Formats: sequence, structure tokens, C-alpha cells
Amino acid sequence: MALIAIALSSSIAQEAPSAPANANSSIPLCKERVPQALEYPDRMVEPAYPEAALKAGIEGAVELRAVIAGNGKTQELTLIKGDPVFATPAVQAVRKWRFHPVLVKGKRVETIYKLRVRFVRILREAVTDLEIESPTEDAPAAGELQASAEFDTPEGPVYRLSKEGGVKAPKILYQPNPELSEKARALREQGTVTIFVIVGTDGRPRNVEVTCSSGPDLNENAVAAAKEWRFEPATKDGKPVMVQLSIDFSFRQY
Repeated sequence: MALIAIALSSSIAQEAPSAPANANSSIPLCKERVPQALEYPDRMVEPAYPEAALKAGIEGAVELRAVIAGNGKTQELTLIKGDPVFATPAVQAVRKWRFHPVLVKGKRVETIYKLRVRFVRILREAVTDLEIESPTEDAPAAGELQASAEFDTPEGPVYRLSKEGGVKAPKILYQPNPELSEKARALREQGTVTIFVIVGTDGRPRNVEVTCSSGPDLNENAVAAAKEWRFEPATKDGKPVMVQLSIDFSFRQY
């Protein structure tokens, strides 16, 4: 039997505590999350869930690599890995996206994105996560940006949760629990995985990343679950804003 406890932290984007000095070397140190600006494309056409896969109750995921020119046009779109059944609708949808040009020192540059498209049967839809592979060296530092927000992006500022700042926390609408992997079950692995997410003004998580973990075999399922969460967006002065959160998934087996 497995018990999974979930905690939503409002100590947002502060440096995560490191593991004790005498901790087992197999347990990774918690790392500080350095935010990177990521502007989501316009007109993000959602990949169509293949009817045959949906009826058969099949889920799947594909990873794509997109090379975007300085004018925002897609130059290359390559399948890294994934089931061809899901790859076709994913590629067809992403080709219709309109990416925003990325500026480095005021100049538009070529940008490489890594996309993971996960087809979730219970949602009957695809969940897409984007990550900028390059350029990365010019990501904004929190200390260089406006004091009222933790950091800024082309989409707008990303805030901490604080009463002083007048930011009202997002409300969780849907929060599926992660499953234990077969390997974790067999090893009776237990532990806690801390996930960093940015909740967009659409209530969807983005920039999902493990910042601290005591069980590597628990990470993948914790990340997958966090990506499926849905929120009522956070607000500031009555308007939806982006905020960053830490989610703790605690896995226990009995």
C-alpha cells in the first residue's frame, strides 16, 4: 500500500534547503531554482488525441526539438522519441504554433526549444511542456528585475505569494496524485519530491522542474502528476497573474 501526501508551499522560489552534510551520498542536494524567462507561443493548437488510442485507453508521450528562427518561424521540427501514433498529431499541431522571437542584447536570435507532449487519457487531451535549450546565458536574474515581482517574462511578471504584495494564491481545481513506479514499489522506495512550477494566467502549470528529491525513481511520476494539475489563476488587484509554487509529494509505503 502506498500513501502519497501533497503539500503546496507558499515559500516561493526561495533557495531550497540543502541536504544535511551527513546525508547519504545517494540523495541529491536540493538546488536553488534560477528562473528562466519563457514566452509561450501564440495560437497553441492542441494536438488531437488519436481516436483509436483513446478508445483503447492508451496514453503516450513524445519529445520534439524545434529550431525557431529569429523571426519566430519554425525552421526545423524533429521527433526525438515517442510513439508514432502520438507523434503525428503532435507534430501537426506544433507546426501551426506561432513562436515569439527571442531577444539577446536587443537582437533577435535563433532559439531551440525542447517540447514534451503527453497524451493524458483521463483529460482526453494533450499536455505540453516547453523548455528553452538555447540561448540560456541571458536568462534574467531575479535581482535585476522589478522589485514587486520575483522575475519578469515577455508574458508578464511572475510573482511570489505574499499578503504584503497583494497577490492572492491560485485555487487548485484538479490535482491528480502521482503513482509509484514499478521499480519504486519493488524497492519499497519512499521519500519526498519537491516540484517547482509556474502557474500561468490560464491556470496551467509550466516550467515544471524537480528542485529537491530523496528518491530518483519517484521523480518522473511526480513531475507527470504536477503537469496535469489545474488551477484557478492567482490574482493581483483583481487581475490574473502568474505565480511560482513549490509542490511537495511525499511517498510512503506500508
